Amino acid sequence: MTQDSWEDGLREIMTGTAGKARVAAAPTDVILRRGRSSVRWRNGLAGSAVLGVVAAAVIAGTAFASGTAGSPAQPGAAASPGRLPAAADAVVTLGSASAKTKVVIYDDYRCPPCRQVDSGTSALLKQETASGKVEVEYRPVDLIDRDDMTNGTGSVVAGNAVQCAADQGDFLAYRAAVFAHQPASDAQDPFNSPSEMISIARGIPGLVTPSFVKCVDDQPYAAAIRANYDTAINTLHCPGVPCINAGGQQWNGQGIDVTKPLGASVDTWLSQIIGAD
Repeated sequence: MTQDSWEDGLREIMTGTAGKARVAAAPTDVILRRGRSSVRWRNGLAGSAVLGVVAAAVIAGTAFASGTAGSPAQPGAAASPGRLPAAADAVVTLGSASAKTKVVIYDDYRCPPCRQVDSGTSALLKQETASGKVEVEYRPVDLIDRDDMTNGTGSVVAGNAVQCAADQGDFLAYRAAVFAHQPASDAQDPFNSPSEMISIARGIPGLVTPSFVKCVDDQPYAAAIRANYDTAINTLHCPGVPCINAGGQQWNGQGIDVTKPLGASVDTWLSQIIGAD
């Protein structure tokens, strides 16, 4: 496949004009979602991982100097006896509110392109949030749970578990661990089990506490994760995930080096934006 034909294919998918010849059902294909329909597309290039298509996200929410998961329970919301109150939001914010560059990432822990982008950009974002140059919002969504071909509940269960870990100060470590345990196929859904998410957490010293286990089991962030999806897809019109905005600019796939991992291309794009701010 030539670079021109590859770019034409990407353009067709993002505009919704891809022909049937480009549609495939392999679990490592790109997943785009518009309304209730799903489109999958294999980039067809050996050595290239999964292509992730991203679109604009709005920079919103309150930032904190250190990582913050979710927000206080909704005013007036009463918790059932022995259960956690419903969380009003599912977001983790890292970095300084005064940072020059704001980054918002909508992703799904069952999404292969999301894993690849995270592996390629996590070091840069960790470094730049620590330096005060960048503020990042991470917002989990449940796209694959809603996919007509996969379904399941693992996106919500995993996203909730990561928020629970963030509540205890272990966001980055647990996020990386969850991505590392992502199943080879999005048709598989081991993340739908809270006990699986707790098992993954045992690899992080001190994370598995009674409060963490309760949070994973009770899933207080479930509704907020679903709300993140509605915001990303229906309000912000992201064509899929990961959906990334940096410095007010959206990454839409241009400039990808198809001979390198997807995360490396996004890392280059982010570096350019951060350096220019």
